[in-house]
Amino acid sequence: MDPERAVSQALRAQAGRPMGGRMPPPPPKPFPTGWVLLIALLVGVLIGVVLALVSIFMPGTLPAFSG
Repeated sequence: MDPERAVSQALRAQAGRPMGGRMPPPPPKPFPTGWVLLIALLVGVLIGVVLALVSIFMPGTLPAFSG
């Protein structure tokens, strides 16, 4: 067998294995977008309720927007 064929067979055999014999790292977990949107929605509702209660129970406290 000529040396070029031996080298090509060795490279083909090595290409099937990960480098260094280690397992590849697991793929990253996707970002939990649903939880972030839910938290943003709840924070928005909370701010809205607080502003509504302030405007009802303490009139004149919030600035009036003229437009």
